[in-house]
Amino acid sequence: MLGTLLPPIPDDAQPLGERGDLVNRLIAVLIDAVPSVIISICFMVLSVIPFLGCILMPLNFLVQLGYYFFFIPWTVSKHGASIGKKVMKLRVVPEGNPQGRLELGPAILRQFGNFFALNLIVLAVKGDERISLSDMIAKSEVIKVDR
Repeated sequence: MLGTLLPPIPDDAQPLGERGDLVNRLIAVLIDAVPSVIISICFMVLSVIPFLGCILMPLNFLVQLGYYFFFIPWTVSKHGASIGKKVMKLRVVPEGNPQGRLELGPAILRQFGNFFALNLIVLAVKGDERISLSDMIAKSEVIKVDR
């Protein structure tokens, strides 16, 4: 299923020449949160089984860390987009290189920047430039693509 949501390599989607707007980027973040919520619900349901709660709750925390700080940056570096960004027809690229791919290191830095709510404030304030705090940290930009 994951392969159908993420573009093949090389991705032949073409940049449309503009950066992703606040609403599309916010929807992409919400879509990316769906697997995290589902995973948490599964862990919570299973944790009611006696003696499993003390094991599953820390495990849930580790799975969430892995999802947000490894899986999402990995999809961004390998495919140019997280699941939410792909659905919203957005791509994360190095600054000034719409055909490029972000390396894993900058993608992880970008995700740490995304962790803070200030990201949306900076994106809203710098609305014309459509740049966020995480874009500034990773020297990246989010662009619209045709598919």
